[in-house]
Amino acid sequence: MPVSHEWSVKKEDMDAKELDMLLRCVTPAEQRYLDNPDAVSARYANMERQQIHGREVYCLRPNRLADDEIRLRKDSRFTSTPYYSHPNVNINYIYSGHCDYLIDDVPITLHKGDICIFDIDVVRRKLVLGQDDIVINLNMTQGFFKESLFRKAGQQNVFSDFLVRVFSTANTTHDHYLIFRAGESPEIERLFKQLLIEYYGDEPLRKQMIQSYFSLIFLQLLRLHQIDSANNLVQIATTRSQNIIEVLYYIEAHAIDCTLAQLGTQFGYHPKYISARLKEETGMSFKQIQTHERLRLVCERLVQTDEPIRSIAMSCGFTNMTAFYRVFSNRYGMTPMQYRKQGGQ
Repeated sequence: MPVSHEWSVKKEDMDAKELDMLLRCVTPAEQRYLDNPDAVSARYANMERQQIHGREVYCLRPNRLADDEIRLRKDSRFTSTPYYSHPNVNINYIYSGHCDYLIDDVPITLHKGDICIFDIDVVRRKLVLGQDDIVINLNMTQGFFKESLFRKAGQQNVFSDFLVRVFSTANTTHDHYLIFRAGESPEIERLFKQLLIEYYGDEPLRKQMIQSYFSLIFLQLLRLHQIDSANNLVQIATTRSQNIIEVLYYIEAHAIDCTLAQLGTQFGYHPKYISARLKEETGMSFKQIQTHERLRLVCERLVQTDEPIRSIAMSCGFTNMTAFYRVFSNRYGMTPMQYRKQGGQ
């Protein structure tokens, strides 16, 4: 295996082949782990530790990130990582091979192309990475994460709104992680390679290009969710919210004619319990969530078709046109006709 002694050297005209060679080079840290198989990183010796859920957890405290900054590194291979938590939103992308995690004792394996987004302070550890297991680690502030994933995504849905809430600083329970099984998406792989080439390169406007690729990656991830009718490609895991996520998926798929009674029958809970949990977890009532989804459907058809506005509204579940125009204006600050003329911008 080639050894890299200049891991941080920038190169103006890097291509995908050179990027791959760079990422597969053995770094000085990796060479130490190869030479000393049982060694752990010296940085743990003086790191702050806490008792969380009955175990000792290392508390990573990286340098402060600017609101528009992405910090990226390749995780060291040939070693494991003890249980730790991280104060920033943290994203792992599996460039090659696979990675085995324990997340609060739950075993999770990510394969090539998969992406995992960890909320702040999620307790987890990584098992030993082999030679072909290349994991790219990205850190950012919550503000930058939300801006990239949602604010630039145009029409949001109840799923993305829920993610904004659970990954927000206002939420005191930080046990969420979101997995995208994106190994079959050549577009996401291409965008990540371009992002990495920009990061390790030294071209003009490098920072702006990195941010743009990052936003494009998240738009592709949201698209992956929208085509994931069986909920197999996108998995959000929490200790409390999994059932509510399934309810939100159901409302999204049946927004036009769904009722609380149907939700109760579908999920085996009393409608009042579902209503209370929705309010607790999302900050919105069932009716607000349903209206949100119906408006999203209306907006799609306003932009994509020439159908009369009344026909669109009626077919999306709005039977009272006065109420429809009122809720549309309250949400978007304009009339449906103005929205159509502006192309949804």
